Amino acid sequence: MKKKIIFLDGDGTLWYPKKTKRTMKPHWIYNDPTTKDNYLEHLTLTPGTKRTLEEMFNRGLYLVVISANPYSPEIAKKEIKERLDYFNLSKYIYSYNASEGSDSIGKVNIMLELLKNLNMSKDDALMIGDSYFYDYLAAKSNGIDALFIDNEVAKMPNKPDRNIQKINELEDVLSLLEM
Repeated sequence: MKKKIIFLDGDGTLWYPKKTKRTMKPHWIYNDPTTKDNYLEHLTLTPGTKRTLEEMFNRGLYLVVISANPYSPEIAKKEIKERLDYFNLSKYIYSYNASEGSDSIGKVNIMLELLKNLNMSKDDALMIGDSYFYDYLAAKSNGIDALFIDNEVAKMPNKPDRNIQKINELEDVLSLLEM
């Protein structure tokens, strides 16, 4: 798989709650009275994330974080930046953005705009995320390759794509990418 740009989801893909990992949808941590005021302290990186981002960055790939978020774009972007800085990942990230949480193709619109601005094609891109509908299917339905991080809490259709490309952790992508 030869790519120039990797789009990455945030919650559940790069980081998740220490307590529940992928056994509950990760956004609970931002609303729970015991964690919402200091949620960063309750998050941890998913296995191999820092090493994976560093390796992809060193290979010259553009890394872009796109997260669905219920807040205004300004607040959402600030929160993404806060998490990237907290985990010391900002140096690997070309850009980050947020889509409206209720818009299932919001991430795709951001991807397409960025591809256009960078003069890249859909074939140059790969989306990686833990949401079947918002990450995997949205990208695939719009001609962008995608990898789904397999997890037990993602809402799935009655008949998911038989050819779904799954990985267990973000770090698994390294063996699939060509130099």
